[in-house]
Amino acid sequence: MPTLRPSAPPPDDTPEQALLAALRARGPELRKRAAERGLAEHTSVTGDTKVLLLRQLYVSHVELRQLRQAADVAIRAARLGPLEDILWHDASRALFALGEIPEAILMQRRAARTAPVERRSFQLWGLATVQHHMGDADGALATLTKAMRSAQRDRALLRAHALYVRLDSGKPARNIRRTVESLRASPNADGYGRFLLGMIAYHVGDIREARVHLGAFLRRNAAVGVVKELTLREELRRARVALSGIHSD
Repeated sequence: MPTLRPSAPPPDDTPEQALLAALRARGPELRKRAAERGLAEHTSVTGDTKVLLLRQLYVSHVELRQLRQAADVAIRAARLGPLEDILWHDASRALFALGEIPEAILMQRRAARTAPVERRSFQLWGLATVQHHMGDADGALATLTKAMRSAQRDRALLRAHALYVRLDSGKPARNIRRTVESLRASPNADGYGRFLLGMIAYHVGDIREARVHLGAFLRRNAAVGVVKELTLREELRRARVALSGIHSD
């Protein structure tokens, strides 16, 4: 994630010092207290520092499984301007986990609309993911097509995701092998690429490949932090369900 930093080393008892304490905190309660301490300095906290303090407060609420508070804080921070798309995305993830799907889609649409060029395809991809997870395959495919127009290094990933959406929703799919090989050769083959490779293999009946890739995806994310777990919650669930089905056959 892009970062904003204080321009000079902060003195003691300032919002900037509280921000550093929040970033270095070993636990959500300490992070929360530090962020709240910095935000309490109304007369001296600057716009950029306030946004970063609010994001640390958001992180602490997620770590404490306080998703309603996390969503509210992310929305409050997004309205301030800096890193707006990142914060709308944060709000969308929390709302999706709360089961508030229309609100999650609205927040992610705002993330895509306000994203700078270099993050536009990422935020559109996030919107397509939410649309797919709620069962709107046509909407997800339209959004992925739009994302590909501004995509650079992640085009192979987006094509593979579109293929996965088609297979998952029972739609006709073409160029399966070419799409898979393109993703394998891309910088995105690991990480989320493993999930897509595994789910594509699962849907086309390649059990060995599905087991390899989904197993690798789950191992890679076995000990992720709570914030990343929130982002990948549905993918982790789907990977486990697919592997469970493979092992029970």
